[in-house]
Amino acid sequence: MKTELCCLLAVTCLAVSLGGCGRDGSLKYEQAAASGVVTYKGEPVEEGLIRFIPDAVNDDGLTPGKPAFSKITKGIYEVPADRGATVGKNRIEISSFRKTGRVIEEEGTKSEEKVQFLPAQYNTNSTLSAEVKPGENTLNFDLE
Repeated sequence: MKTELCCLLAVTCLAVSLGGCGRDGSLKYEQAAASGVVTYKGEPVEEGLIRFIPDAVNDDGLTPGKPAFSKITKGIYEVPADRGATVGKNRIEISSFRKTGRVIEEEGTKSEEKVQFLPAQYNTNSTLSAEVKPGENTLNFDLE
């Protein structure tokens, strides 16, 4: 099982590393910085994660680019250009977890249980999208 997992990880890494390259080895997509504020029901999301997932298809029928992500702290996120969002249309996924008050034990380790509290329409079944332009982008998300 461990060997299978290692092989799968190696193949995935290889596919990701080759996926954004052209025949000459150059990147076929542009990245840009993105930052902004994320609120839920008018309040800043205290802690969370925002993901930018390229959603545009090029002439080859492929989606160029790679996902970018950032932590959300006190409602604020920032994705620097060097690991930025792919320029073009992106699907946005935002997740945030809250403690339930329950303690769970897993493999001899105890921890506080946390659950996703944002509706699925903002993460696993996201309906959010954003157009990322070259350069600096300020993209705020007011979730209800």
